[in-house]
Amino acid sequence: MKNTLKSSVQHMPLLQSFPTLELRSPYHLADFQPFSLELMSYTRHIRAIALTFFIVGLLAISSTLSFEAWQFNPSIVKENGLLELAQGGFLLLAALVQGWRAFNTHDSGLKRDIRVGLALFALALFLREVDIDKLGSSAAWDALEKILRVIALLMILSFTWHISRRVKLVFRNLGKVLLAPTVMLTMLACVFYASGWPFDRELFDMDKGLSQWFEETFELNACLLFFCASILGSIKTDVVKIQAPSF
Repeated sequence: MKNTLKSSVQHMPLLQSFPTLELRSPYHLADFQPFSLELMSYTRHIRAIALTFFIVGLLAISSTLSFEAWQFNPSIVKENGLLELAQGGFLLLAALVQGWRAFNTHDSGLKRDIRVGLALFALALFLREVDIDKLGSSAAWDALEKILRVIALLMILSFTWHISRRVKLVFRNLGKVLLAPTVMLTMLACVFYASGWPFDRELFDMDKGLSQWFEETFELNACLLFFCASILGSIKTDVVKIQAPSF
């Protein structure tokens, strides 16, 4: 049996030269790099377009549900009504998610500072939108609101002092900070907030109830964007290349 196997191998020169075979290609690995970068660029564009459609659809659904609820019960636009409580819920979620992602992920340095700042911003808006002292008749609600306001103020002052020591770093990376997805969506939320101000002042000639609905719906969509921003990524970290030691 062994003799038969040896004789068959001798008649197959390809197998005899197998250790010296090399797989040659006219292409180098570097030739595929432009294609890879272009593919990554297309992927980013597709993701951005998909995210845009998702957010537009989400805002359309939110506005439609808000209008239908207002038609059914016009009192939802009043202080501490359904729409304001929904706004407070989204803001509180945004603050919690931003804070959690700041200290429970691999983010550090400026990336963490961005999330902490946005978390405190959302918390401040939550305390502005929701009158906690009016959620119940007990004096405990009033005490809870005052305690939360004091805690939020102390955290904001502490964060302001922390950022004041890193002003140069912030300005050096200001472009990256402003182009971070979580920051860009937060700025869009602020635009929605500002859009509700003319309706709050009743600058347009329309029914007061409808003007209130526009104001509260703009603010509701702004708070929804704050929550969506908390899920998105922060600035990208530069890759540092370290030359391997030679032996």
